[in-house]
Amino acid sequence: MDLEKLGIKAKNLLDNDPDAIFETDIEEGWLLICRTGVDKEDYRVSLEKQIEYEDEDGNTDEECEQITEDGSDLDSITGIVGYYLEEGGTEESIC
Repeated sequence: MDLEKLGIKAKNLLDNDPDAIFETDIEEGWLLICRTGVDKEDYRVSLEKQIEYEDEDGNTDEECEQITEDGSDLDSITGIVGYYLEEGGTEESIC
């Protein structure tokens, strides 16, 4: 599926589900696209990397790194989907 179609699909899913999260396992942890805000037409979308690591005591912990954040318009979401794919995200996780 091309990037424009994936952007449209992602926008439709994000518009209709304030709890929508697209997630892909990557070598360091997880790559996520998620939204903040409950308004259907005005919310923010972020691309985040959650990294799992072991501290000096041997306990497993997670660190969240925000890669980018943008608005809820189609161009913004398509841009985030493009970054998501570049960072190792999969098309299947959006469909």
